Amino acid sequence: MGSYASQFMAPVGDEVSQHTHPSKANWITVHAIASELSIAETERLWLRFQQLGCNKDGVITEDLATKMSISNDAFSRNLMKKFTLNQTKDITFENFLRGLKWCEIAEPTDKLRGIFRLLNNGNPVPKTTFVKILERVYTNPSDKKDVQRVAEIVYKHIDKKNTGLMNEDQFVTGVRSVIPGETLEDILNFEVLPTYMKERLHSQLPEFNSEGPTPDPGGRQIPSDASLRQVAEKIYRRDWLRTANKLGLTNEEVSDIKANISDSKNQAYTMLKTWKDREAAQAYTSVLESALKESGMTDAAYALML
Repeated sequence: MGSYASQFMAPVGDEVSQHTHPSKANWITVHAIASELSIAETERLWLRFQQLGCNKDGVITEDLATKMSISNDAFSRNLMKKFTLNQTKDITFENFLRGLKWCEIAEPTDKLRGIFRLLNNGNPVPKTTFVKILERVYTNPSDKKDVQRVAEIVYKHIDKKNTGLMNEDQFVTGVRSVIPGETLEDILNFEVLPTYMKERLHSQLPEFNSEGPTPDPGGRQIPSDASLRQVAEKIYRRDWLRTANKLGLTNEEVSDIKANISDSKNQAYTMLKTWKDREAAQAYTSVLESALKESGMTDAAYALML
């Protein structure tokens, strides 16, 4: 992930661990607020962090990291390095949360670039190295005979000049040209808390037991502009064009929004506001909730319920 790690690492001196400890009752709450995750998500990841082997202070030290079972895998080692503080070589629970949050909300292109930087420390990948990576993927002995053939096909498609190397831009362009947008987003989709768990969690709360996403008995409540801003906050770093499509916005409407507004957060909000203004009295919250779920933005759909 390289430079992308700077997007989620807590600045030195600002870590929330200075104000709490695993032994304190506010450990989960403080970290949930800092990482903008729900309590349920934070609790689940705290369990995973403990399973990885953190110490009693909620930290995976450099020494502990070398003893982790995943440290034997080069890809996993490179991944964990992105969560590591340069000064101390520690992995804090906060940065673990922030990193996984990035994995959930980052745009597909950023995720692809992050993946590439894990393959060979961000350097161009020689075909021989790529073969070794494929050998780790194709663990079945009967499949290994196909590894060289797959590598040849990939490099023929990506490495047009036959240099025997694949750089980051070639990797991203190659993947995007082969895998359709929606399929790629599904492949790269990562949920801190799986959808079925979120749905089960919310179904158990009495305020969410009605058919609609709000307590409104008719299920016809119109979302406030403040709610739309909350949704925009959840989707602007992702492929919000899918939601626009589900809401029936035309390509011309989307193009106008992107042409007149520079930052993606306001683009997403304006898209939602355009839908609301167009539908007027029929801009039901339940319709927006369904569109968000159908476009893979279930967490944003639940933001409408809060």
